[in-house]
Amino acid sequence: MIPLTIIGGYLGAGKSTLLQRLVREPGDRILGLLINDFGSINIDAELIASADHNKVELTNGCICCSLADGFHEALETLLLRDPTPDHILVEASGVADVHSLAQYGHHPELSLSGVLVVVDSETVRDKSKDPYVGRTITRHIEAADLIIANKQDLASDAEREHLKKSWLASVNPAAPILPTTNASVPIDIALDHRVTDTTPSMLKDKNLESPEANHLIGANRTSSHATFERWMWQHDSPCLPDDVEPFLKAIPSTIWRLKGWLETGDGILEIQKVGARHSIRARGDMQKTGQSLVAIGLADTFESERLDQLATQHLTTPAKDTTI
Repeated sequence: MIPLTIIGGYLGAGKSTLLQRLVREPGDRILGLLINDFGSINIDAELIASADHNKVELTNGCICCSLADGFHEALETLLLRDPTPDHILVEASGVADVHSLAQYGHHPELSLSGVLVVVDSETVRDKSKDPYVGRTITRHIEAADLIIANKQDLASDAEREHLKKSWLASVNPAAPILPTTNASVPIDIALDHRVTDTTPSMLKDKNLESPEANHLIGANRTSSHATFERWMWQHDSPCLPDDVEPFLKAIPSTIWRLKGWLETGDGILEIQKVGARHSIRARGDMQKTGQSLVAIGLADTFESERLDQLATQHLTTPAKDTTI
């Protein structure tokens, strides 16, 4: 399955700035981008390996396809590419229905990684009252799994506090809110986690090792900066299939993203949680054993001990011996 991320938000909120960051520093991922206009994300000339009128291939392996010929055609271009992208991002136009775009996450070759909606912290409340575009703006926010409250530097302390604690929470109480300036979002937050077998068990890491994270982690912490904590879990034994759903439902809202695999008596399950949404997929194609999970959230509200308790409670119950 290829993860699919939808990036929404009204014009001027910072979607293109976020895409620029992801294109320039994709980490070890090959990204496939479906975008409305190449010029809007200002691809650096030194990154371009080749280009035609509706497709740009980058020197870091990433590929951008224009939506000028239609969504289906652009998506097929990415899915038929060799090598196929590790992750596909869709830039939704300011008037697009991001909820409808998210339904493409049910494509047999795709898995919805999340709906990210970027808002302009300075103007979003006023624009939401506009009789022409207001409903579109609130529908984007309502559909979000993660809200990126961008342009924090342009809003006052009181405005930032009210936006986060009151207004955005009233529009979408389930979605975590990430305050940013210049759309500085760590790739582990914007996309998903890369779970590997070499991860130490129960590792808590407050210094996400990525260039994007370094933009957010500094000595002078303000409301427009954030530090993150990461929790990791590994267990050698399988868990019971019926315990997976209760585990995911019990995870507190302070955990922004969780991803990984679990070995069960019925086979390998890939699980993912972003905001209030979670998914469980059977993965007969994965040659994995045991359990490996990773989660991330804001350091000042992250409940790592609660995750330890939930994982121990739900994921360490041994399968019953039915032999006679």
